[in-house]
Amino acid sequence: MSVFDKFLAGWSFRGSTPDYAAGDALEVMVTGVEDGGRTAVARIGDSTLRIEGAPADAVNTRVLVDVESWDESAHAGRATYRETVGESAF
Repeated sequence: MSVFDKFLAGWSFRGSTPDYAAGDALEVMVTGVEDGGRTAVARIGDSTLRIEGAPADAVNTRVLVDVESWDESAHAGRATYRETVGESAF
């Protein structure tokens, strides 16, 4: 193994389309709403996660969610709101 290989050991590139599975617990930033404000939305890279049960004032807050379903080909999924864990840093 060369010095260069040792230096790069464990490195990987992060994609803009993460992959999740049902049952994953995630902490995400709510970036908007859909359906007339009834469904909160978190955008993670090029992926979209629709969050059911989030409070009306959830936009620009960090929330903990449980992934219910994930469509790998569409890079979209649904999650259930668990709790608010923080505010935006902006």
